[in-house]
Amino acid sequence: MRLRSYYLNPLALCACLGLVLAGVYVDLQDRQAQQLPMLFGVSALVAILAWAFNYKRLLAISEVPISTIASAAQGYVELFGKSRQRLPMRSPIQGVDCVWFRLWVYTRDSNYMWRLQDYQVSEQVFELHDESGICLVNPKGADIYAAKRHVVTQNGHRYIEDVLFADKSIYVLGDLDASTQAHTEAEINHEVGKLITLWKQSKSRLLQRFDLNRDGEIDMLEWEHAREQAYSDIKRQQSQLLKNEQHLIAKPESKRLFVISGITPQALRQRYRYWAIVHFSIFFIAVLFSFVASYLAI
Repeated sequence: MRLRSYYLNPLALCACLGLVLAGVYVDLQDRQAQQLPMLFGVSALVAILAWAFNYKRLLAISEVPISTIASAAQGYVELFGKSRQRLPMRSPIQGVDCVWFRLWVYTRDSNYMWRLQDYQVSEQVFELHDESGICLVNPKGADIYAAKRHVVTQNGHRYIEDVLFADKSIYVLGDLDASTQAHTEAEINHEVGKLITLWKQSKSRLLQRFDLNRDGEIDMLEWEHAREQAYSDIKRQQSQLLKNEQHLIAKPESKRLFVISGITPQALRQRYRYWAIVHFSIFFIAVLFSFVASYLAI
C-alpha cells in the first residue's frame, strides 16, 4: 500500500506547523540555541515541495482538454463520462454497485490505539461511456478520488471505504491506447471521393437519387448535394466503427499524472489550486520568519 497523494497535503501542513512549534519551544527553553531560523527554513522547504506537488497536478489537469472517446488522439488524454461495470462488483461495507473500491480496516491495540489490520483495493477494469463511444479503464496505479468517503465503527473495528459508484459521472486523465482513431479531414475527403466514384458506376441510380429537377443531368448544385450526402455517410460509418472499438486508458509509462476521479475536473482543479495557495503562503511566511529570526539572533 503506497502513500496516496491526498495524504500529502495534510501531512505537509502538519509537518510545517510542527517544525514551527518545535522551534518556538526550543527558543523558549534556550534563548541561545538559535535553532529557530533553521527550523523555519526546513518548514519553508517542506512547504515549497508540497506547493510543487499540487501545482504540477493543477497544470496537468488544466493543460489537457477534455476529449470525447471517438475524437481522442492516442496518448495522454482527459475523458469525462459515466462509469459502467464490466463485471458485477459490490463494495465490501456499503454493498453498493461500484466500479472500484478501497477499504481500510483498523482495530484497537492494547494501548487503545487504532492500528491498520487489513487493506483492500480493487483493480478490476471497468468502462467509461460518453456520447461517442466506450473506453475501458484500468485503475491500477492511479491516484483515485472518490466523491464521498464512508466511515463506520463497530465491534471494535473501524472501516474506511472509498467507492467509485457505477453509473455515475467519472473523470479520467491518463494514457489512451486505441487501434482505431478518428480520421483526419483529408482522410475523410479521400473516402468521400471513393464513395462518389462508386455511385457514378450506376448512373441510373445516381440520377434517381440526386437529379432533383429531373432534367437527366447532375448540375453543380446537385453534385454539391451528392458530396454532402457522401460526407455525412462516411462520418456516420466512422462514428459507428469508433463506437464498436474498445479503447483502453491506463497508467502512463512515463511519470505523468494518472487520475481517476468521482469528483468533477472543475472541483479537482479547485482542490489543487487551494492547496497550492496554502503551501505557497506557508513558504512565504516561513522564509520571512526565518530571516527575521536570523536577524534577531545576530
